[in-house]
Amino acid sequence: MGIKKSVVIALGGSIISGDDINLKFMEKFSKMISNYSEEYKFGIVVGGGKPVKKYITSLRGYHVNDSTLDEIGIYATRMNALTMTTFFDDSNIKIPVTVDNAVEILSNHNLVIMGGTEPGHTTDTVSALLAEKIGSKIVINATSVDGVYTDDPNKNANATKFSAINYDKAIELSIGKSIGAGPRIFMDITSLNIAKRAKIKVFVINGLNLEGYKDILDHDKTDGTIIS
Repeated sequence: MGIKKSVVIALGGSIISGDDINLKFMEKFSKMISNYSEEYKFGIVVGGGKPVKKYITSLRGYHVNDSTLDEIGIYATRMNALTMTTFFDDSNIKIPVTVDNAVEILSNHNLVIMGGTEPGHTTDTVSALLAEKIGSKIVINATSVDGVYTDDPNKNANATKFSAINYDKAIELSIGKSIGAGPRIFMDITSLNIAKRAKIKVFVINGLNLEGYKDILDHDKTDGTIIS
């Protein structure tokens, strides 16, 4: 068998942690990923989801600083990551607290699941750093939206989706929307800059659609948006 390719998946918290924990999705997702274990090594970075946004929104009213809010979010992402590990037979049982920890695990295993690492780094940034460290040229950014749009499609009915976009245009769209804890943007500026410098192709997809992952892993194509 040849050297396995590596892929990092930034699994948005909204995919697995909304009003309820989406355990059915976790089960289906884990089975799908396990089917590719002969071909790929996976780094899966899990976000915080709706409960984190509630904490951040509420605590901002009490003037809690962004560093503390980030810490709260990080613990939530690790809780989600640990929950995800229970659906895999060959996953790490301890959640890495740094990217280097995750790289070490992947050096001996086919899969690592993790959450956030430190204040100021979103899970998108963690995903980009992990991809850069392990030499992965693909990041799948699984979100609650099916791609990158000219504007928020949930608020602007005239927003149009990009099938492909370059790094600089993606960074331009992200500017001004990545400030503070819990930014609401397809990817933050730091993660996009890392992808740019490391020449990592980013696929932004609807994370609930399992066929979307398969299209990328099998055919290197997507109905979402490619940032490259």
